[in-house]
Amino acid sequence: MPRMRGRTPSPKLKAGGFTLLEVLLALLLVTVGYLALSQAFSLGLFASADDESLLVSTQLAQEKMEEVRNKSYASIANETRATVSGFSGFEREVVVSTPLTNLKQVSVNVYWFNKASELSTSLVTYASNP
Repeated sequence: MPRMRGRTPSPKLKAGGFTLLEVLLALLLVTVGYLALSQAFSLGLFASADDESLLVSTQLAQEKMEEVRNKSYASIANETRATVSGFSGFEREVVVSTPLTNLKQVSVNVYWFNKASELSTSLVTYASNP
């Protein structure tokens, strides 16, 4: 039997790395995960801005309500919708009605825009004539 010189049959090589398909699948999973996280963060930022606007509007309504509560019964009157100084994008109005004699219902409404829609916050109190 002839013997081959210089060449010895090599044992089967064991694959020690990853295949191209495995690398591509891992890359796809990482990319999908990254996109999901970035979407969640952007939604969180918008929600945070919405919450801040709601807090500001509630504070502006409460501030005006305190002013109304410190007025005498006779001086409580309607105030037309107008921009709140120092708070661009927010408008406030006071609506006064008289459901009963010697009783005024006072509503303070604050409006602001969120993306394409107008939102509002309202506070209501009653004032009576002593």
